[in-house]
Amino acid sequence: MTDGPGPYEPPVPPPGWAAQQPPPYGTPAHWAAPGQQPPPPPAPPGQYYGYNPYNPYGNPYGGMKPGIIPLRPLQLGDMYNGAVQAIRSNPRATLGLAAAVVTISELVALAIQLPLLQPLLGRLTDPSFIQQGNAEDLIAPLFGFLGGTLLGAVLSVIATVVLTGMLTSVVGRAVFGESITIGEAWRQTRSRVLPLLGLGLLQTLMMLAVILIPVVLIAVLAASTSGPAVVLVGFLLTVGAAITAIFLYVKMSLAGPAVVLERIGVFAAIGRSFRLVSGDFFRVFGILLLTAVIVFFISLAVSAPFSVFSSFGSTTPDSLDGGFVMSMVLGTLGAIIAGTITSPFSAAVNALLYADRRMRAEAFDLVLQTEAVERQRGGQPTGPLDLWHPAYGSGAPRGYQQPPQYGSPGYEPPPPGPWQQ
Repeated sequence: MTDGPGPYEPPVPPPGWAAQQPPPYGTPAHWAAPGQQPPPPPAPPGQYYGYNPYNPYGNPYGGMKPGIIPLRPLQLGDMYNGAVQAIRSNPRATLGLAAAVVTISELVALAIQLPLLQPLLGRLTDPSFIQQGNAEDLIAPLFGFLGGTLLGAVLSVIATVVLTGMLTSVVGRAVFGESITIGEAWRQTRSRVLPLLGLGLLQTLMMLAVILIPVVLIAVLAASTSGPAVVLVGFLLTVGAAITAIFLYVKMSLAGPAVVLERIGVFAAIGRSFRLVSGDFFRVFGILLLTAVIVFFISLAVSAPFSVFSSFGSTTPDSLDGGFVMSMVLGTLGAIIAGTITSPFSAAVNALLYADRRMRAEAFDLVLQTEAVERQRGGQPTGPLDLWHPAYGSGAPRGYQQPPQYGSPGYEPPPPGPWQQ
């Protein structure tokens, strides 16, 4: 018989159990002070403090980041940082595609404008025209040149839409840290070029209709009557046209990524974009507006030296023709360089905005996180076009079919990511 309990002896675990067992429920660990929570255990060897096997990418906000963005709803800084990282991680695919598309569109626009510029310059440099000053002889060449300039602008807009769609496939792969070549990007998007061309043409025609209809109405009113009522009606029509154009541009801004990543048609993509933007219109508008301002100032800074050089030409009638031609050539060269730099950035922001809207509206971040965990565990990666399709996972919208699987044209398996190397 003893006077009291002896020293504490930990229970022996049953056979087959690990020697180190946690303390019984409700018993604080030996290092915990009364009334306090025990500190976390030390980090495993080779891992940082707070390591989580389901969050191995170390994002401080708790979201995985296997690639250019964290797999959670994005902030503005996430989109801009992700856009820059997408360009840096895939310079050939992003800058190469941008250089090819922008160069072709700018050269085609220049080829349209130069022949229409010659009749206008011929009138302006003709001594008899300068002496007589008959303005009616200048109307036809002037409108011809303005029409060519407008056609060149339309081609540039369509080329921008197509380029945005092509670069979307690059950004979609960069979300998981995968690189892609120009050839792979082309193979994934070549079947979507015609829908992208149709989308760009349809968006351009809608914008032109919104702008030209008020102009025609104002001209008809001005020709039929006069007074302050015409000015007031013209002002209201102009404001209404501007609001309508902004509304349509914002609502259709995500149609390009939907055409490429979801493999749907033009009208289905426009409807899809309308649904994704719904409920967050002003935020999407603000991001697009800020991005356009940034792109504008970068383009202005890049093309400014070419504009300065073109202003050094002679303005005498004998050399006016060559001076205008040289100015247009230098301006085209500056536009090509500026577009090569800014187009990938704006396209990447647009694609990441599409991803953000899907995360917020459809909980798409959970799909991406699940895919990241499976890849981190060594599972077979899902094809990029399958992963971004709305039918993947649960809750496929009505009208969508199951996407094709590996082996179909354009659905080649991606190269192994950094977690598999």
